[in-house]
Amino acid sequence: MKRSEQIIVALRKKRTKMMDSIDLQTQTHKKKLTDSSDSTKAKFQQWKLAKQDRMRTYYSHRKIQLRDNTKNMVHNFRDRSSETRARWRRKTVNRLNRFLNKTRRRSDRIKGTIQKMSSHYVQHVVTIDEPFQKEWFSPEGYPLTSKDPHTDRYVNPWNSVSTNGFKRVEEVWRWKKTRGFLEPLPPGATNLSSSFVGNTSREVLKQEALIPIIGEIKLTWIGHATSLIHVSDQFTILTDPIFSKKASPFQWFQESEFFGVPRWIQPSLTIDELDDIDAVVISHDHYDHLDLGSVQKLHERSIVKFWAVPMGMKEWLTDNIGIDESHIVELEWWQSAKFVKKSTCDSDLIKNEEVTNIVLDGIKISDIHLARQPDENVLTLTCAPAQHWCSRTPFDRNTRLWCSWAVHSTLVDRHGSFERPNDGASLSFYFAGDTGYPKIFPLHRQIGDLLGPFDLSAIPIGAYKPRFFMYDSHCNPHEALQIHKDIRSKRSIAIHWGTFPLADESFEEPPTLLREAVLEMEHEGKNESCHFDALPHGESIHTRQHIVEI
Repeated sequence: MKRSEQIIVALRKKRTKMMDSIDLQTQTHKKKLTDSSDSTKAKFQQWKLAKQDRMRTYYSHRKIQLRDNTKNMVHNFRDRSSETRARWRRKTVNRLNRFLNKTRRRSDRIKGTIQKMSSHYVQHVVTIDEPFQKEWFSPEGYPLTSKDPHTDRYVNPWNSVSTNGFKRVEEVWRWKKTRGFLEPLPPGATNLSSSFVGNTSREVLKQEALIPIIGEIKLTWIGHATSLIHVSDQFTILTDPIFSKKASPFQWFQESEFFGVPRWIQPSLTIDELDDIDAVVISHDHYDHLDLGSVQKLHERSIVKFWAVPMGMKEWLTDNIGIDESHIVELEWWQSAKFVKKSTCDSDLIKNEEVTNIVLDGIKISDIHLARQPDENVLTLTCAPAQHWCSRTPFDRNTRLWCSWAVHSTLVDRHGSFERPNDGASLSFYFAGDTGYPKIFPLHRQIGDLLGPFDLSAIPIGAYKPRFFMYDSHCNPHEALQIHKDIRSKRSIAIHWGTFPLADESFEEPPTLLREAVLEMEHEGKNESCHFDALPHGESIHTRQHIVEI
């Protein structure tokens, strides 16, 4: 027999022996368990009865101990003096009041948060009772740049008929008959407080206007809708420039009493006093916002780097002024243009050729700014909707678009004093241009949701009377306050009042009504603090400055 076979036989014998031993042990163990099961049950029953006796005795003693302790506490409390008991009561009441106040404050914060979320982010069904096209709105309900398919002219999609600027002859006659063909009284003919006009010398105003403030947005109200905006010390923007003595199509009749609307208050700065401007933004083509003489002089001085305009206005600037197309940025509603300036000294402003539509492309403003390089100061100009209309002659009504403007900027933190903790744009400004307040459509709430909140805004409050004639084009002070709330502006400045007598209200009425509306809102608790003020002509304000009420 081979050696391997011998090993296999030996292993088999060993395995058989081990299996026999295991079977024997198993049988022995089963027998022991059977014999001990009865005794184990008896022992467990005895232990259980003993445990119950011990627990019964413990709880009996504990009950007696608690009863004795309670008697002692009552006895000790009765033995206390009246002063001690009063002090104990006061402490208890104070603790309860602190708890209730803390709970109440927390409840108020939660309610406020819910109200803000419900007022800005809840979708509402809007019924439009005027003709409209489905393609005039995005799938989310945002209005897009739209034209009437029959006339090929721009429209306000939410009110395409009533807000197109067309007035019947009887409406014009009704207004003129009420007005008596007389202009509103100028400021000097009323008992006007000097605070509405301002009593600071022109030289002081000029010095304050031209000095930027690092890390903040500074606005200087030159007059009407013209404002000089400094975005920190990096970017300078001019809105709707009109420096002429009249708002008129006849530029050569500036000294005449006819042919145009005369200017009540002269501009606080002249074009010759302005420094270099990175961008001029224009909201629409009416003569009190797009002034031929002012635009010509700005172009002749060559101080404007870029002109940002709504659709249809590039052709007007090139044909009438001769501005090169490379310096004109023409946008539709919700389109954003990006500009970059390096942090090095004397760096030129460079325009990004790519234009982004934040609604159709689904891109947020913060995404544009987060894509910047560490050494880049970024400025975005976004063309936003407004309820208005356009016309410079009887034949070109609404052939050019109208808009408002949102300005966002992210800056290189060179000074370590104004870095913001939030992502995206660090400074923001909103220029409302000329706008009515839609009654049935949440236009400005949509602007606030997509582009807000804003650090500073310029909102019109004038040229609103009579309401039957002006309601669709110009908001009154109460509606302007609602716009301030809808766009979620931290601070707003009133514009478009007290410069040209465009309507029937008096010079001081718009800021007076605005202040009353602000006080009423604060009194009713609709807003904890409402920072919406009217500046005297020529005054400047920055985002963190406290405004003295006028």
